[in-house]
Amino acid sequence: MLIREPRPADEAAVVKLLERVEFTRPENGAELAHAAAHGHRLDPSCGVRAAWVAQQRRDEVFGVLVAAPPLGWIGSLELLSPEHRSWVAHQVVEMEALSVAPQAGGRRLGHRLIETAAAHYRGLGYRLMLGTFTTSTLFLVPYYRQAGFTVLEPGERIAVHDPLGMVLHRPADSHVVQMWKPLHRDVAALDTQMPDGSAIRLITGVLVPPVDGPQVVRNVDGSLTIKGGGRRQTLDAEAAEKLELMYRTAVSDEEVQVGMAEAARYGMEPLLAAKLRKASGLSLPEILGAPRQADAHAGSPT
Repeated sequence: MLIREPRPADEAAVVKLLERVEFTRPENGAELAHAAAHGHRLDPSCGVRAAWVAQQRRDEVFGVLVAAPPLGWIGSLELLSPEHRSWVAHQVVEMEALSVAPQAGGRRLGHRLIETAAAHYRGLGYRLMLGTFTTSTLFLVPYYRQAGFTVLEPGERIAVHDPLGMVLHRPADSHVVQMWKPLHRDVAALDTQMPDGSAIRLITGVLVPPVDGPQVVRNVDGSLTIKGGGRRQTLDAEAAEKLELMYRTAVSDEEVQVGMAEAARYGMEPLLAAKLRKASGLSLPEILGAPRQADAHAGSPT
């Protein structure tokens, strides 16, 4: 059995396989099959889409897996900037569909397709694979557990820890079963509590700064040195303490939303802007002065 990328000639076979998958919209299967067979790519800012088929002799296709970043969920995270959403889309991928023909059952084709996809995305730097199925196919629970997924209870949300100090929640309807598979050894589940005291299981180690991102070093005297992009900046101990206070400051969704427009004018992450305002008790103009965009137009002729 050969596992390879789909070709345009595979489209009809892939459509037939995806008819066995339960989609939110009936036409989703045909759309996915067309995109997979013709190698449609996403915009680079949206991450990577990929697909594989399992082929037997005489070019017969007996299995397919389609994967892409969960852009519907990522796009719903309104408190994140476009750059932040793109960052998530390059570290989290979703198995959009997996189907194996009944006559090919018992050969571990599905598991082989999953491992092929996992190896591919792992090589691209992705750290977490998500997936869903419905309560009408609960018999799949042991199958996916054997493939390395942690399968949640029906309706249970997924919660991904974000190092900027928030939690990215992915809710589910009561008939939907979510699951996740680590693609990196540092990804793990942590049982903890939200600020309101409610219990939550966080998936940690998923979102990490890029390798070429700024490096932060805490010095013996309490100061903080930030290096990156050919620049080096050192904050004294008092400034470093204020920065830590800002990151520890909890803010609500409402507090973030209120200042989103102002944060955009300064090119800041909305969450960090809200933390900065709350920790300091000042507005962004009081802290940073007029935004650069406003300065650039201040002397423009009318």
